Amino acid sequence: MYKLFYDVPAEGYRELYGEEQLEKYKTALKNIELNFDRILDVGCGIGLLAENLRSLGFSGEYIGVDIDLERVKSAEKVHGEYIIADAHHLPFRDKCFYISTSFTVIHLLDLKKTLKEMQRVSEKLLILTLLKKRDDLKNLLIEEMKNIGKIVEIDVPSVKDYIFIIYLD
Repeated sequence: MYKLFYDVPAEGYRELYGEEQLEKYKTALKNIELNFDRILDVGCGIGLLAENLRSLGFSGEYIGVDIDLERVKSAEKVHGEYIIADAHHLPFRDKCFYISTSFTVIHLLDLKKTLKEMQRVSEKLLILTLLKKRDDLKNLLIEEMKNIGKIVEIDVPSVKDYIFIIYLD
């Protein structure tokens, strides 16, 4: 059984983790052109990635999915479209997003199912992060990612996650 619900309330998330998440976004997106038209954010939480992308000039379509109703309600205040959905069964057609992301969520999910779904709905690129304190999952995650594309790992000491960019085959 996978932990599908995160135990930090939506209203306290920004104060607890906002700056940390922004550092992850900045690090992950530093070398990526923002000229794509559609992005999926799996485990979007309160919409912090959408805010960050807009501040960087992204003008495409942002869709966030989360399984938690309160987070989706909170995120709806941010520009973008938000859907309550399970990462193991994404409600989108094949290859409908240029890029799919999942920041600090994969450790709560079935790695194989989530990666398979993110690959299915993505055309070019995946960005995933894994908490460094969940190092026990790192090798398994890398093995699964090798099956779907070329992996670039970014490990910045000040960032609490390993960041993986997967270029799809």
